[in-house]
Amino acid sequence: MLKKNYKEVEETEAVLADGTKVDGIYIRWLIDEKIGAKNFAMRRIEVKPGQKVPLHNHPEDHEIYVLSGKGKFYNDKEEDEIASEGDFVYIPPNEKHGIDNLGKDDLVFLCLIPYLRK
Repeated sequence: MLKKNYKEVEETEAVLADGTKVDGIYIRWLIDEKIGAKNFAMRRIEVKPGQKVPLHNHPEDHEIYVLSGKGKFYNDKEEDEIASEGDFVYIPPNEKHGIDNLGKDDLVFLCLIPYLRK
C-alpha cells in the first residue's frame, strides 16, 4: 500500500504524445508504473485560466473526473460538453479531443488511462 499527497509529486508542464509542449497545462503522475501500478495510470491535471489543450488523439481511452473549475471538453465532430466539479467525462480511444478552461480559476481534474501492452 502507498499513500501520498498530490503535492509530494513533481509537477511538470504537459507535453502531448507527439512532443508538443502545451503552455499553462501542468500534470502530476500520481499513480504509474514507477510505483508499481500494472494496469493504469492516474494523473492530476491543472489547466490555468485562459489556457487550452488543443485537439489531439491517442490510442488510450481517458476517464476524467473534474475536481474543480469549469471546462469545455470537445471533439472534432463539433460535439462538446461543459464540465465542472463532480462531473466525469469519458473519451474513447483515438477520438480527437481538446479541453478549454472556461473559468477564472484553474480547471483541475483526475485523468485515468490504461497501459497499452504490445
